[in-house]
Amino acid sequence: MSISRRHILAQAGGSAALLCFESAALGRVVGDSRFAKPIAETLAEAMANQVAPGFQLAVMEQGQFVYHQSGGKANLATGEAVSSTSVFRIASLSKQFTAAAILKLAQMGKLELNAPISRYLPFTAVLPEIRVIELIHQTAGLHSDESEVAEIESETKNRTQIDLAKEIAAQSNPVDFLPGTAWFYSNANYIMAGALIEQVSGKALPRAFRELIFSPLRLKKIAMDYADDDVARRVVGYSHAENQPPAFVPAAFMKVEEAGGAGALRGTASDLCRWHHALLNGRLLDPAHLQIMLAPGRLRDGRLSGANRFSPEDAHYGDVQYGCGLLVSPASDAHPNIMHYGFISGFSAMLLTELKARRTVAILFNADPGPALPFSKLRKLILT
Repeated sequence: MSISRRHILAQAGGSAALLCFESAALGRVVGDSRFAKPIAETLAEAMANQVAPGFQLAVMEQGQFVYHQSGGKANLATGEAVSSTSVFRIASLSKQFTAAAILKLAQMGKLELNAPISRYLPFTAVLPEIRVIELIHQTAGLHSDESEVAEIESETKNRTQIDLAKEIAAQSNPVDFLPGTAWFYSNANYIMAGALIEQVSGKALPRAFRELIFSPLRLKKIAMDYADDDVARRVVGYSHAENQPPAFVPAAFMKVEEAGGAGALRGTASDLCRWHHALLNGRLLDPAHLQIMLAPGRLRDGRLSGANRFSPEDAHYGDVQYGCGLLVSPASDAHPNIMHYGFISGFSAMLLTELKARRTVAILFNADPGPALPFSKLRKLILT
């Protein structure tokens, strides 16, 4: 496979005055939120530090948008500015949609979450027994191929998720640990989950997503992306140049569709906010399956999945657990929340909801990840 872990790194009241201003760096700002000033200051600092050519941000509270901001450039070559309708790649934010589609199919009675995946994908019978739920909990142990296979980039055939899943199953060392015994963030788990969706629904992943999630929830800007799609207001992704000037160069080409269920979606900040609002208000899943979506994953011995992280490098997660395509704050958190990051060649993203206030922020940048991206500052602002 050509998709490596490195490529897809997972309010005030209505009486307040409307804030609306423009600047060359920050673009258009619209909102009446108490977050307006600190968010604008945070983004002004980030853009001054050249974290990305452009960005798009939306904040929703209790189903109402309270703040929008977009600024910078969507395309440095043409000078096109980022607007509220510009379309970004959302990378590993895709995982929560894949998990939700699996749960929707389970709710419809088309698959069982605790069944072995070999029941639906017979070619996986060569693997240790993996349960469906373990794929979306990131406890399946499937190995992500980190190599770069240049010849795959030149292929003209768009391979299905099932095609890619067969490659995963055929790896010489397909699992890093026995399924259900540890936790490790692996894109291969979500490619396999995408294959399950295709097999059980009988439809290619883009259509399955559209029919299961996007159309019912009226998420008009979220879709499976393809490198050669002609997308209106598509944002170009950039990498930081090694020598300045220029500060940015176009990101390396990749067949984004091969990220599949792990990271191939595109969308806007506004639709991402709408997605969390619809999800949390039960417009997609019934209460039982929504609870599964939001609950921390567990190992087969009953422990929280974070109790045994496969990689020592993942100790930084602390008490934060992984649910179904979502990072879930610990029960002791004063501001319980669900969130995820998304990183793919040329794009960085964050989607977070504070559950008590039902306050959601989505922020998208058209640049590779870097320490100056203001995700941490924005999280602290929203979680207050």
